[in-house]
Parts: sequence; structure tokens; C-alpha cells
Amino acid sequence: MSDALLRVLILEDRPEDAELMARELRRDGFDPQWQRVDTEPDFLARLTPPPDVILADNSGPGLDARRALQLLQERGLNIPLIVVSGTIGEDAAVGIMREGAADYLLKDRLGRLGPAVKHALMEKDLRQEKIQVEGELEASAAKHALMENELREEKIQAEGELEASEVRFQSFMRHSPALAFIKDDSGRILYVNNPSDDAAEIAAQLHAGDAQVFASGEPSRSIEEVTAAGGLVRQALCFRFLFHDAAGRRLLGGVSVDITEQKNAERALSEALAAKDLLLREVHHRVKNNLQTISSLLHMQAELLPDLAARQALRDAQLRVHSMALIHEQMYGDKDMLRVDFGEYAKRLTRDLFESFGAAGGHARLRFALDPVSLAMDQMIPCGLILNELVTNSLKYAFPGERGGEILVSLRCGDGGTVTLAVVDNGVGLPPDIGGKRSQSLGMRIVDILTRQLSGSMVQQSNGGVSSTVTFTRSGKV
Repeated sequence: MSDALLRVLILEDRPEDAELMARELRRDGFDPQWQRVDTEPDFLARLTPPPDVILADNSGPGLDARRALQLLQERGLNIPLIVVSGTIGEDAAVGIMREGAADYLLKDRLGRLGPAVKHALMEKDLRQEKIQVEGELEASAAKHALMENELREEKIQAEGELEASEVRFQSFMRHSPALAFIKDDSGRILYVNNPSDDAAEIAAQLHAGDAQVFASGEPSRSIEEVTAAGGLVRQALCFRFLFHDAAGRRLLGGVSVDITEQKNAERALSEALAAKDLLLREVHHRVKNNLQTISSLLHMQAELLPDLAARQALRDAQLRVHSMALIHEQMYGDKDMLRVDFGEYAKRLTRDLFESFGAAGGHARLRFALDPVSLAMDQMIPCGLILNELVTNSLKYAFPGERGGEILVSLRCGDGGTVTLAVVDNGVGLPPDIGGKRSQSLGMRIVDILTRQLSGSMVQQSNGGVSSTVTFTRSGKV
């Protein structure tokens, strides 16, 4: 079937917008033969022969829609004029409709252009028929002219008011992105607006909560699946409520919004978070495996060294690497990788150190006073290394020979997030070159550097043993 020929005069100063209008008309089955003008002389020149329809910008710099209407009316031309504007207020729209515009629509909703043109052409034919009929009636009823004039004036006034009200309502409903419908108690659809071509079909599918609202009289809110044109399944958020019409009938009103994109975005975000969690666990797992490999290599290398000092240095390094590997292992295994209990970690690390020192650890007793304190990754690693050094020092130096004693590891978190980590033993104390702020040992220098990294402080006392206390503020990242 060939497209319907349509002579179109476009009053528009932007050629690209005129082309868009012509394209929309083609999409709706028209074959537009169009001309674009933007001045009054050009507009008047193109009125002969008269076009089928005029599409006019509401605020053109050379000529606007209101002036174009005046020119048409002055010449008695019955040509439908549709206002196509970028922005237009409701009052302005109602005003220009009263002045004779056939319809109006926004440039970002040109999908309505084809139906609006069809409607305007139909109204034009109806107006012409009405004029003809009214002329015949006037000729045949001249004796009742006075009465008819009075009735006509009243009718025109009432129709104008009704038309203005109807224009406002229909314009609002046409431009609403939401689907609105009205049903009776039998489920019959009495009204549906037209935000899409399949609006009535979708409204018919939205029936799951109708009976409940009629029964309870209470409004409802639900998410339902509907099948749109082309078989696409969409998610709709539907609100239902009861109201009464002029005859007192109970009717069901409904408003539905397509939330498919929102639900898809929520699902994509959930999947992305799950993938991120899996990736982080894999990272912690691989880092832990790599650190354990390094720890094993250091241990094997130490066993092969004949020099005792070199062997001890590698062994200390191996214990430090092991302390970091334990952190990644615990983070990999916990449900919440951002909140790791340092108390549980401290208990496991200390026991591993006791086992590693063998006989030296066997002469000492181990006691814990650990609160559950969650730390972020940037504080877990320095705290773990500090604990490793302090416990290692106690195991190395506190209980020489067969001497026994006790090592206490405590962890507290007070008001304001102040964390206190302490390692206390009742041994013989540290050698002069190990303890104190000016210690030359690598381990104590590591403790000092990491304490400053935590923006904390350390107090070490030797009086019937060694007490080392590190204090810092817990990070807000947890």
C-alpha cells in the first residue's frame, strides 16, 4: 500500500528540526511534500495552493505560531496548524489551542506527530462538514435565528470551557510517561491513556491485585511482569486505588511505571559486587599462596646455611612473611573481607610462633586476653608484623636455658576506637642491644617504623620481665 500524499508547510528556523518532522511523518505512513519557511512573506507566499497541514514553531524569531494563526484566520483559510515547540507551558498551550491551533506537542515527543496530524485532518473534515450542516440549518431555520444565536453563544462558551479542560487532561495523560487505566469491578477497562501503542494490552495484563483492592478498599503497590509488544517481558511497578464516579459506581484506578531498566541495573550491580568479592578472595588466596611459598623457600635456605647468625636472620624473615600470609589467609576465609577480627589472628599467629620455636616455646606458658577487634587491611599487616616481632623477642630472650615463665598477649579497643596491643612476659628481659628506643636490632626498628605508620605510640618497660604496649586509633575504613 502506497503512503498517503501530504502537503506540509513547516514554519521552523532550524532545518534539522524540520527534517526530523518530515522523517516522523514518513514513519507514520505519510508521503510528505514539505517546504520550510521562517519569515512572514515566505509563509504567505506558500499558502497558495493551500497545504494540508501547517507545523509551526511556537517561538520562531521571524514568525511564530500565534502570528501564523492570525494570518490564516484573516484570510479565512481552514488549514490545521499544529504547534511543535521545544518548551511550552500549559497556560500557553491552552491559550494557543483556544486561538485555533489543532494540537501541540513537544519536539522531544515527535513520536505523536503522525497521530496528531491524522487527528487534525479528521477535525478539519469534521469542521467543514459542520460548517456545511450549520449553513443548511441556518437557511432552513431563519425564523429561529435569534434563539439559535443565543443557544450557540452559550454552547460555544460551554464547549470552550469543556475543550480547555479536556485539552489539559488529555495533554497531561498523553505526555505522562506512566500508564494510567480505569477498570470496573468486572475487570473491564473503561479508560487507558496512550504512553505506548500496546497500552491497553498491558493494562489488561495488570490484574493480579485488582480483586484485593476491590475487597479491602485499601490502595496497593506491587511489582508485576507484563509482556510488551514483540514479546519483551517488562517489570512494572503498579499502584491501585478505589474511587467513585458521578453515578456512585466503585471504580479501580491504576498507575503503572516501567521499572525494567532499574531492576536490570540492580541485578547488574548485585552481580558486579559478587564478582568483585570473588576477585578479592582470589587475590587474597593467591597472595597467601605466594607468601607461603616465599616463607618455605626462606626456611629451606636457612637450613642450608652453616653460619648461625645468617640462619637466624633468614628464620626471622621467614616468620615475618608467615605473619603476613596468615592475614591474607584469614581475609580469604572470612565472610566479610573488610572486617577481619585481629583478636583471632593474634591467637593463631602467637601459637604458630610457639610451635616454630619448639623447645624455647615449650618452657613458656601462653595466655590471651583478646577482645574481638576488627581492623582494615592497612592496619592488619603492620599490627601483625609488630605482634610477630614482640612475641619473637619474648620467645628468644625471656626464658634462657630451662627457665619457664608466661607470655601474655592482650588486645583492647576503648572508646573513640583506641586500640591497645600488649605483649608482656615475666622473663629475664631483653639484652641491652635489643631493648630501648635506640635499639640496633632490625626487629625493634621494624616495630618503631610500623608504629609510626599507624600514627601510634609504643611504651616498653623492663621490670621483672618486658612489657611492650602499642596504642593507635582504629581506621574508619572498617
